[in-house]
Amino acid sequence: MNKNNKSYKWPRNFTPLILSFVIIFNLSSAQEVIGFSVGYESFPLTTLSEPIDPSDFKIGTSTFQFGAAFPMSLKSGKILLLNNLNYKKVTFNTENEPAGGINIKNAYSIEYSAFMIDSLSQKWSMVLSIAPGLASDFEGDISSDDLTLQVIFGYMRTYSEKLKMGYGLAYMRDFGTPIALPFIYVDWMINEKLKLNGIIPTGLDLAYTYNDKIDMGLSFSITGNRYHGDPDIHGVENPQMEYSEGTLSPRISYHIVPQWLHLNLEGGYAFYRNFEFLDGDQTIDSYDLDPVAYFRMSLVLGM
Repeated sequence: MNKNNKSYKWPRNFTPLILSFVIIFNLSSAQEVIGFSVGYESFPLTTLSEPIDPSDFKIGTSTFQFGAAFPMSLKSGKILLLNNLNYKKVTFNTENEPAGGINIKNAYSIEYSAFMIDSLSQKWSMVLSIAPGLASDFEGDISSDDLTLQVIFGYMRTYSEKLKMGYGLAYMRDFGTPIALPFIYVDWMINEKLKLNGIIPTGLDLAYTYNDKIDMGLSFSITGNRYHGDPDIHGVENPQMEYSEGTLSPRISYHIVPQWLHLNLEGGYAFYRNFEFLDGDQTIDSYDLDPVAYFRMSLVLGM
């Protein structure tokens, strides 16, 4: 047989590894799947950790998001390309708001990401993701300041049937400010019921499989973005708002139709939330919020 004509076979359990990598890295959300997803989260009105005048100024957020993802197999299966399209609307609710500053009430992001896995051997694979998008209040004309870009590059290694890890560099916006950071990915099946999965520094999930219909876990995540505002509304030349949040919470997933329809519920503790308002790269205001309970849910159609 001519070896050059052999079709490539992915390592066992490699596709779930790819999906979990994409889902947790969260180029825009943790709802990315093969198929469709819709999600909602709510953070109630919360006072600032360092009060300003007025001292009872509060900020809350609610978020709606939609995602779709579809795979493509290239080079006889040697390369897997996962195409993702994500939309997110964040509504910022305020109470007793001080005068002045940038006041973005609604922020939107639209992002397409091409996530490629190239299998180099049975143990090693290369990861590359490029995700252009828009992040804006969409009140004025679209400009280059509304454009966003996130990039992942790294390698993943299968150490055993129970342990896979990845290493690389990511240019991300999860901390609000666009920044390049190294990352470590881990997918560790501790036993038949317990699994640790995530990417350091943006998220970890300790999951327990109760049965075929239910799994539950404890999740840690950091997410965020930087949004451009309309200069005519906000009164500065290049209005920008950076928002980031860190959460720790129990979660539960109910697989209504295993492999096809899933309901995810999460509620816990937001230990960190920060708003920063800028004119270009010059900070105008920066607010840290008090810790607060929050709620998040999503409905997934697909894997």
